[in-house]
Amino acid sequence: MSDDFAVSPLSNREIREYAFNTKRTYGAERRWPVNIVKCLQSGFIPTRFGKKILIYKVVDDKELGTKDARTDFEDGKVVITVKRSVHDKANWGDGRSRMTLAHELAHGVLHYGVTMYRSAGASGTTALSQINAARSAEHQAKVFASAFLIDDEVAATFDSAQEVSTEFLVSLEAAEICWSRVMEKKSSKEYIRELNESFQADTQPVRHQFSYSEKACPECQNPTLIPIGVGLLCHTCGYHETAE
Repeated sequence: MSDDFAVSPLSNREIREYAFNTKRTYGAERRWPVNIVKCLQSGFIPTRFGKKILIYKVVDDKELGTKDARTDFEDGKVVITVKRSVHDKANWGDGRSRMTLAHELAHGVLHYGVTMYRSAGASGTTALSQINAARSAEHQAKVFASAFLIDDEVAATFDSAQEVSTEFLVSLEAAEICWSRVMEKKSSKEYIRELNESFQADTQPVRHQFSYSEKACPECQNPTLIPIGVGLLCHTCGYHETAE
């Protein structure tokens, strides 16, 4: 059985919107690390096709063999089955295991009708995702999982992908993908800001810098006498003095 399937096309931006809306439905949009196990144990899932019952099953490792997890669709329900070792590691904060659970959640939210497996040790891209990422179920699930577990705005405040991985309890691979994206976005914003500041500076009216005389104005006593030809003009009160 293939580990990937062609599905309805979605852009990365659309996938991240689904991920954020799902996180918001679970009340976890401003919490990190996201408690992915708690989300899966909630009993419901907000799919693209409406809210459905979610059944989360933890089974002995041997039952799934070389697969870490799978997502099935049965009578309008979404059933996510995971190895006990993956479930336990996710509870302990293991980044890869948490990504596996978020990956299966993604299949439940985005896809319907075909059993989706997550192979043990699965990473990188599939043949389909290399040809047409927008239609790849695995690509969509990977983008969703990263967006579900990582808050881009918070990630942008860190100094490295390693910090993102540690803070959000995700795999370093997922953190590096996120880090590249947020740094590109951040750089773009900074470039636009710099251009705007430069434009504002260029369009500001030129302010004349006056050279004042050392004398104080005899009228207002301010040291703001400007030499005008052979006379003086007070910049403060308008007093005018003509040299004799």
